[in-house]
Amino acid sequence: MSSIKTAVPERAAPAVHEIDKGMALRKCRKCGCMREALDAARRTFRNAEEQEIRGLLPTIESYQSSMEAIAYDCIGCKKCWGADAIIQLANSFEEVAPSECHGDNARAAKREHVSSATGSQQRCSWPPHPGEYIVGNPVGSVAICTLSNRELPPKLIAAVGADLAIAGRCDTENIGIEKIVLNLLANSHIRWLVLCGVEAVGHRAADAFLRLKERGVDANMRVLEAASWRPVLKNLTLLDAARFREQIEIVNLIGVTAVCEIAKAACEAAKRPTAALSVQSQSSFQTASDVERLQARAPKTLHLDKAGF
Repeated sequence: MSSIKTAVPERAAPAVHEIDKGMALRKCRKCGCMREALDAARRTFRNAEEQEIRGLLPTIESYQSSMEAIAYDCIGCKKCWGADAIIQLANSFEEVAPSECHGDNARAAKREHVSSATGSQQRCSWPPHPGEYIVGNPVGSVAICTLSNRELPPKLIAAVGADLAIAGRCDTENIGIEKIVLNLLANSHIRWLVLCGVEAVGHRAADAFLRLKERGVDANMRVLEAASWRPVLKNLTLLDAARFREQIEIVNLIGVTAVCEIAKAACEAAKRPTAALSVQSQSSFQTASDVERLQARAPKTLHLDKAGF
């Protein structure tokens, strides 16, 4: 696909540059991230006061017509041209709110993959928090975190069977861990967390999990002695951390990617005895109605975090 040849107004140039580079790649032309970026650019440019920015609409529409059938919502590329285009739009147009790569539709579909032996209430109420995971048997006692490996969760769901409640990935030592902890605490059947796969470069999420279990957190919710850059679990409470340490035992297979070895460890863990949970932890299973739902609204003004996206 050819690049833009005409001059682009300075205000729109950073976003258009990201879109232009991404559209040269076939993987982006099949990705939901780029589709969202093009939709955001079309809305933004159409509503712009400047005639020269509105003049970019034919270019954006031509890119939209060049998109192929969407094959995935997000494949987690290290450089996401679509997400970065939205950030650039947010930098220059205050009505645009920045967002991460979205895979909510795919993730919601994955969450529906549950055992038919469980009731419909349990299917729709757990896990309460979105993430990149596949649900197995919600009454299983084992969860598996494959760290940065995307291809392992579906294979492990098939290999482990009824003992596996959920399998998914985690890149980051803060938000990623928070969501996993909250989902595990919402299901008191889960007593084991298998850490496997390869850590995302620079994040050391597995180390943060181990230190959380061994050492806990300080008053500021920073994981004690964690080697990762920012292991601060600001969306958890001290009680959440304590309950995680009581409920969950960790099986350390960090670096292991062999499905047979991980599945064997998961099945063996499920057979081991565990200490009884306190009454508080036993009653921790949440229904969908227990989770407060907030309506997201675009900010009137935007101040980006200087530490990065």
